[in-house]
Amino acid sequence: MNRPIDHTHPRCPGARALRLAAGALTAVGVAACGSDGGGGTTAPGEAVIQIALSGLTAPDPAREGTLEVWVLDRDGNARSAGRLASGAVAAELRSPVADPQGVEITLEPPGDADAAPSRARLLRGAFRSGRAELSLAGAVTGGDLPLRERPGQFTMFTPSDNHLNGYPSSESAGIWLFNMAPRETEQKDMWVRLTPLREGWVYEGWMVRDIDSPGVVWLSYGKFLPDGTGAVNQRDDTGWGPFSGVVDYLRGEEEFPGDDWISNPLGLAMPGGLPLPLDLRETDAAGNGRWTHVITIEPATDRGERLTTERPSFLRPYRDPFGNGGPGVPRSITLRDRGPTGTATLR
Repeated sequence: MNRPIDHTHPRCPGARALRLAAGALTAVGVAACGSDGGGGTTAPGEAVIQIALSGLTAPDPAREGTLEVWVLDRDGNARSAGRLASGAVAAELRSPVADPQGVEITLEPPGDADAAPSRARLLRGAFRSGRAELSLAGAVTGGDLPLRERPGQFTMFTPSDNHLNGYPSSESAGIWLFNMAPRETEQKDMWVRLTPLREGWVYEGWMVRDIDSPGVVWLSYGKFLPDGTGAVNQRDDTGWGPFSGVVDYLRGEEEFPGDDWISNPLGLAMPGGLPLPLDLRETDAAGNGRWTHVITIEPATDRGERLTTERPSFLRPYRDPFGNGGPGVPRSITLRDRGPTGTATLR
């Protein structure tokens, strides 16, 4: 099957049509222009690269951007081989490098038209015997580290009012990342440990009401990064949280991420119009818990989003029900989705 190149792509006027992969996989459209993102001058070669992806949830083009394939030459310079159509999982494209050494796939922000890869690298791999295994490790994560299987625990807690009302106070209205029962964790201390990320990415924590339903409500409790060892030992960018009932909510002293949802002195629009204080142990008519704890990986460019308008990215590795346990009951963080993988094969 042949499909014409998108000649309206800002970087690729006059590009030739590419033959797309057929079969059981969905085909993708690729705008191949060989633009040089790293200063290299290698002339386009005859190598054809077949890309196959799995486990990929397509990013929202209008909000998150599009995926672009970059081919690396011997000096590590990246040259664009084109963008992937939203939701597609396979492509066949010509390499803009005569002797490609590796492949990277990046998330390019909406409206991007420059000739350089973004810092938000999603997948990467080096060619060995004509084949590259594409992985998040070394692209999203630091080094070649995988996402951590058992990072630790999240905890029901409301530090913003415990100093006034004692503990426990409004504990079912707050969520924080620290190990309430450290002896039950691999690290045996209070710190949750997540895999360090490369500079293009940041973690974000969420409490989600009625996940996977049409009426889902996502509440962010802030963006954060672990230190070089993976310890999550610094606060997130929203402190106690704008719904903690504290006007100066950034002044909290806790050295771990989390938020309280107790009251709304700032008069913000509460997502979903939910009443405060929240009850994160809330159940539906059948007795099923309505709240889920999620940790996503977001493009670092999302830092500084306007409060209450945050939306989760397509990378959602950690997901656990909040449960109905009370204060002091540990809740484990579980890796549910290892993210997309893929292969790049030279033909």
